Amino acid sequence: MHDMAWWRANLEQTGDAEILDMREMACTHEAWADWLECDNGYAAGDRAAVEAGALAYLNTIAVRLRRR
Repeated sequence: MHDMAWWRANLEQTGDAEILDMREMACTHEAWADWLECDNGYAAGDRAAVEAGALAYLNTIAVRLRRR
């Protein structure tokens, strides 16, 4: 899991793609709620982190690229 600055820096280094758009998505809390409600073992492990406030540091990022 990385922030937008990390993704931008790494995508720019490749030289293979042009970043057309990069933004935080409004669905972060809804996506995490759906994830935590499922019966996946990884989701069960994430519940404690989210309950401890991890969503203050997590987001969902949309990236739109064009191949060069």
